[in-house]
Amino acid sequence: MDNKQVAKRNKNKDSTEKNKGLVIIPYVEKLSETTTRIFRKHGIATAVRPHTTLRKLLVHPKDKRDPLCTTDCVYEIPCANCDTTYVGETGRRFETRLGEHKKESDKVAKSKGIFTRQTRKQSQSEQSKSAIADHAVQHYHVINWDGAKILDKKCDSGARRIKESMWIRTRAPNTINRDEGPIFSVTYTIHFWVH
Repeated sequence: MDNKQVAKRNKNKDSTEKNKGLVIIPYVEKLSETTTRIFRKHGIATAVRPHTTLRKLLVHPKDKRDPLCTTDCVYEIPCANCDTTYVGETGRRFETRLGEHKKESDKVAKSKGIFTRQTRKQSQSEQSKSAIADHAVQHYHVINWDGAKILDKKCDSGARRIKESMWIRTRAPNTINRDEGPIFSVTYTIHFWVH
């Protein structure tokens, strides 16, 4: 073998040892440099990229939508005094339905007033239109209206009721709801939970 062939073979051997691959890692001060040195010892090339870019900071193609304007949703309203929540569904705007719950709660709270022992027993047996209002009045609790949030979205009303029922079951036994909604077979429930 002549010198050219030996040099070519050594060059090919060095390039295969040096180029075992490329790893792209996010830049973290001091950690990235150490990681790069370790990879280099093993013949792995590294490229470092910034974690946050100007594009991520500045470009937002869509305006964020106010959750209160959302329609066709399953929602949750928590109690401020205990860990119970109310799960409901609406085809209308979330803001509208939340307003109806507030109005009913205020109406029930004003009509009940201060209880004597007798009126308290009577009021506990009466049900208002809203399970939230009943919970607030009967337990002297405050509802966390600001903590209300959307759990899920479904345009189809039947599918939305199924989703509501499933969310009630996942929150049980800490729900204010009067019932668990419609009962469905496990397969039907899994299908709608996934989709």
